[in-house]
Amino acid sequence: MTFKSKLVLRYLIKENFFSFIIIFSFACILFVSIDLIELIRRSSSKNIELNILLKMAFLHIPTLFPIILPTVFLLSSMNTYMKLNKNNELSVLRASGFSIWSLILPAVINVFIVSILFLFVFNPVFSYMNIKFKNVENTYFKGSSGLYSVSQTGLWLREKNEEFEYVINSKLYSSDEQELKNVKIFRFDLNNQFLERIDVESVKMVNDELWELNKGYRLEINKLPAKFEKIKLLINLDAKKIEKNFRPPESISFWELNEYISNLEKSGFSVVKHIVYKNYLYSYPLILLSMVLLGCLLSIKKNRVKKNFMMVVIGIIVGVIFHFTGDLVKTLGQTGNLNIFFAVWAIPLIFNLFLISALIHVEDG
Repeated sequence: MTFKSKLVLRYLIKENFFSFIIIFSFACILFVSIDLIELIRRSSSKNIELNILLKMAFLHIPTLFPIILPTVFLLSSMNTYMKLNKNNELSVLRASGFSIWSLILPAVINVFIVSILFLFVFNPVFSYMNIKFKNVENTYFKGSSGLYSVSQTGLWLREKNEEFEYVINSKLYSSDEQELKNVKIFRFDLNNQFLERIDVESVKMVNDELWELNKGYRLEINKLPAKFEKIKLLINLDAKKIEKNFRPPESISFWELNEYISNLEKSGFSVVKHIVYKNYLYSYPLILLSMVLLGCLLSIKKNRVKKNFMMVVIGIIVGVIFHFTGDLVKTLGQTGNLNIFFAVWAIPLIFNLFLISALIHVEDG
């Protein structure tokens, strides 16, 4: 690489970076403001202080990132190259022998840097923020301190020891009290024969091997239901394992995800949703790259102001369609109705190949 090429590369990286920072800051303020307005609307019938709502809006930022980052990369790349076109800088560079690929490279480098930071640095932080948001939301909007529900049917766990196998269903979990609420425990022998069912109001996890069951009924085969106030149960399930099983994939950091999937798989439960999410994290750089290539394709040629505005509108429309189509097929993958490769990788790969082909056509004139 010549000295002139290095200077141009450094200049274009700087232009792309500043454009990214400005639009990213604006987008964050805009999306957080919209989110705050929605939280204020939801809290209109509740007495919730503004500082709590501001905290919730801040903690909710990670949930907005799948929309914010691709949009920012699309608009920042368009802004950079439209600005360079306006000053005739791109025309000069093209006349000096620079290809479209060398002009796009700085934007691609920015994608690579942000993707690495997002995956290895910010994702663990965002996972923690996601958990905190869920806890605060449940405390102030659902009236349950530290409680959160997994789904309509609650959390299902399976645990086996040397004598029995347990299948456990719980509607709610309190991380502060380390208690399960509204619990059903089904006990089987090692031949999968049903032995008894225990319904309890709450389960206190004394340690990683002992549960304390409070206020419930025991139903054994050929026996009448027996009411009890408190009994103890030896079971190898601790609070940490329970809490992890309540957490959605988005609240599990990249570093913990493989271990979580392995533990869940060993317990005999479906891990499709989590594998889809893991593949989504790996494919995220491709999603960002597609937005950069789209932005470059729509702005690399010099146009009048009105046409530039139309290009921005077209870019946003295509980006929205791409986002919602990706979400749709990802959901199909999570429900097991679509192969994981097609659910996560197919659309970004196909879209990137299409954009590269279009840019080759532009390069060839």
